[in-house]
Amino acid sequence: MIVLPYKFDTTNDLLTSRAGLLSIAQLMETLNQTERIDQHFPLPKSNRGYKPSTFIKTLILMQHEGSFHLDDIRHLQEDEALRTVLNLDKLPSATTLGDWLRRMGKVPSIEDAWVAVNQAVLQSALHRCKEVTLDIDATEIIADKTSAQWTYNKNKGFMPMVGHIAQTGQIVAVDFREGNVPPAQDNLAFIRQCQQSLPEGCTLNALRIDSAGYQTKIIAYCDEHGIEYAIRAKSSASMRAQFEAASDSDWQPLIDKKGEPINGEDTYRTSFCIGDYERAFTLIVQRKAIQGQTNLELESENNADELSIGGYIYRAIATNRDELSDSSIVHWYNQRAEDSENRIKELKLDFGGDTLPCSDFKANALYFLISALSYNIFALMRALLPEELSHHRATTLRWRLYAIAAKVVKTGRQLFVKLKEKHRTLLEQVLTALKELKPPPI
Repeated sequence: MIVLPYKFDTTNDLLTSRAGLLSIAQLMETLNQTERIDQHFPLPKSNRGYKPSTFIKTLILMQHEGSFHLDDIRHLQEDEALRTVLNLDKLPSATTLGDWLRRMGKVPSIEDAWVAVNQAVLQSALHRCKEVTLDIDATEIIADKTSAQWTYNKNKGFMPMVGHIAQTGQIVAVDFREGNVPPAQDNLAFIRQCQQSLPEGCTLNALRIDSAGYQTKIIAYCDEHGIEYAIRAKSSASMRAQFEAASDSDWQPLIDKKGEPINGEDTYRTSFCIGDYERAFTLIVQRKAIQGQTNLELESENNADELSIGGYIYRAIATNRDELSDSSIVHWYNQRAEDSENRIKELKLDFGGDTLPCSDFKANALYFLISALSYNIFALMRALLPEELSHHRATTLRWRLYAIAAKVVKTGRQLFVKLKEKHRTLLEQVLTALKELKPPPI
């Protein structure tokens, strides 16, 4: 057996393996998060209590580190070097964090406080952009909690509705719902909630939503307020009749983003009405040839979004963007998978959105909002990072940026963070970019 030539020893030096968390801490300081949070969230009733900024910033640091359980606060508590640099003299315990979430979750105006803090993050990312595209989608959170209800997927959990700004990928609003609430319920009210949660001077210009939004009142609302939309249409008997009545000459090849026709896929444009709403909209019908499968009729009939007819799978998109080609509408609608569905995956997997800490419904709703704020801050930081880092998920940045080893040295009134040369260069580059951000006034 070969014994490696080493010896163990101890040191009293302040060491950390999380020096890169300075980046997210600096961004929160640049955004004046401490002042904004304490301005809008309820303050403690005694001078001995932690301010709300301490709770929220602690949770954000934990989530960026990759810790999604309240007990993981010990990672930061035991990192004296990092706490010294971030001036975190004392952190709340896991029990105190849980108590605060349960107490604040019961405050009626707590979501308004979150919106006020979140608007500054959105405005910093949007810059001069005054019109945005909204993508909304419901997502299932499986959780064995006392307050959880059975979802339509036959899992116990919750079914929050999440609204994203397509231009930045950030979350503008959340409606945290019971698991048994249908995804199509109160979607118009949620669209209005998203509009009200936008920064001042920013308006909703376009909407993309799946078949849960295929409702008369949503289409009428978009027409009334000049909102462009692309909504996945639910199949119906009258829609099927139109598909079957279309001749071969009505169909055009679906063109990919490179300008080439896609084999076996075609589009067809027609007008259609829904419910008692008399104003017609454009229906872009897609059909895709069934290859290697002889009978999907029964499977497709159970899917409200598609129909199987004569060797083709048919799907449709309702839209009022008549100036665009059929293929452009299809590609624009499909972008929501990147702008909304994939971002929700990041929220849940990378920032603990699917790891709810409490049995209390309202406490979990608040925690989910804080996860959304944490994700939004990350999305803003990612846009400011050097090119080699700006396209990565948090899981990658945790080991490329956050997990940097450093030694913290205090000499007199000076505080030094000592790193390897390549890590120092990277961190200085990141911190310089974050310090140059101009946040909106408080």
